[in-house]
Amino acid sequence: MLAEQIYQIDLPWPPSLNTYRSCCKNRLVTVKRGRDYFEQVAWEVKKARLHDKQIDQPVLISLIMHPPSKRRFDCSNFLKAYEDALVKSGLLEDDHWIEYDEIRKGEVVKGGLLKVKINVLECPS
Repeated sequence: MLAEQIYQIDLPWPPSLNTYRSCCKNRLVTVKRGRDYFEQVAWEVKKARLHDKQIDQPVLISLIMHPPSKRRFDCSNFLKAYEDALVKSGLLEDDHWIEYDEIRKGEVVKGGLLKVKINVLECPS
């Protein structure tokens, strides 16, 4: 039996789906705000020494979302940006591997924060 692999990382607050992509000449493009977020996540992944992992199997993620303010927010508007960033950083081979154990809203943190716990699941034989 393989040992369980669990990785934990704190990531910056992502841009909402409504603000990190735009339509240009009938193409969906990532705007500067999204590209900057991808770079920040890549830096955090490297800082956590996870940049050489490239997970290519199912993962179960627990996520605590600490918003930057008391303003109401819809969790799902922020998931795609951070999922894409995990792929762009090289930590995940593709975001189709992601399943969620839990997504919770945490207390307000200046600037916002995502606490991500990634449990790598065994692939069925």
